[in-house]
Amino acid sequence: MADINTRKRGSKWEYYFETAKIDGKRQRISKGGFPTKKEALAEGNKLLSEYNHTGLNFLPSEISFSDYLDLWMKEYVQVNCKESTIDGYKKKINNHIKPNLGAYKLKSITPATIQIFINQKFNEGYSRNTLSVIKGILTSCLSYAVEPLKFISYNQALGIKIPSSRSKANTATRTEPHVYITPSKIQEIFERFPEGTSSHIAMQLGYRCGLRIGEAYALTWDDLDFSQKKININKQIQYNNETKVWYLTPPKYESYRIINIDDMFYNILCRAKEKQEKAKIFYESDYIYNYIDDENIINKDKRGKQINFVNVRDNGELITPRNMLHTSYIIHSKLNFPEFDFHSLRHTHATMLAEIGAPPKYVQERLGHKNIQITMQIYQHVTDAIRNEGTTYLNKIFKQ
Repeated sequence: MADINTRKRGSKWEYYFETAKIDGKRQRISKGGFPTKKEALAEGNKLLSEYNHTGLNFLPSEISFSDYLDLWMKEYVQVNCKESTIDGYKKKINNHIKPNLGAYKLKSITPATIQIFINQKFNEGYSRNTLSVIKGILTSCLSYAVEPLKFISYNQALGIKIPSSRSKANTATRTEPHVYITPSKIQEIFERFPEGTSSHIAMQLGYRCGLRIGEAYALTWDDLDFSQKKININKQIQYNNETKVWYLTPPKYESYRIINIDDMFYNILCRAKEKQEKAKIFYESDYIYNYIDDENIINKDKRGKQINFVNVRDNGELITPRNMLHTSYIIHSKLNFPEFDFHSLRHTHATMLAEIGAPPKYVQERLGHKNIQITMQIYQHVTDAIRNEGTTYLNKIFKQ
């Protein structure tokens, strides 16, 4: 077992000790800057004890939950998860978990501590979906602390409950319901953003196909089967806030699917494809081609293979989901429709299908919902058309 040593460097003291050899070479841990030899020796003995116990620069029983979350993100999440998941976890951890639970020691967190935290977030008005994600992070990270790390003996998050949907929070939920866009308003929107404008096709993909915003802007021409009038939805586009790049990742919940398109939208896409081919000839060497490298990062530097997006400007420049910021601003302020967001188009598509009596299972598969319960929420928020149809059904049942 290694011994702690001290030495004086100038007016300050330093401790050091030998660690396990690596490739046959001696290794050393040291730290200086202590006013006295006694202080250096005390700190050195403390770290040496931790090293001898774990091989790490901390004692598992003493690590804070905040530091453990950093360890889990580095050693597990960043190794096993896709970038969009990593980014989502970071936001939930930094905005919610660390401010409330980070100061606890890992070993000191109890099921009661976590349940009180979840209940607090519920009463602050956070949606059940947000609470579910937070609970999932806690369950996963604490499970990793049990196995394989063996830092703790059991997972304190097991058995934690999200408040029932019947429960009433102290603060109204922060999640605003997505609105149904009436036929007159959708006509007004597409008159303001007609065919040929930068957001037209993406919004049509939301309205006519029920695509998510990332799926709509990630669509490429080889995803379209013009002979069968079908679209293969197999990816979404995301932005990495740290590296400042756009990249492609599987669709949310890995909801790969192939869907049909209507005749009018088929014609819109045909005209867009023809226009894009003519633009390549017109711009010649100035036309911007997009590429995707081995890490699925989109670039214009010819790294990787060429990829042909549907949503591009006349010169080939990629149109990203950020384009909807300006579009939404116009719809909010100029068209007097402040409730609008891209998801409203997807919600409207699902509602229209419900109105004509489309089976929920078909709607679930077309929209790529994770489970049928999400789809059924749309059927619960029916429009007057569905209610009126319900009267017709009743009259048929109780016909004299």
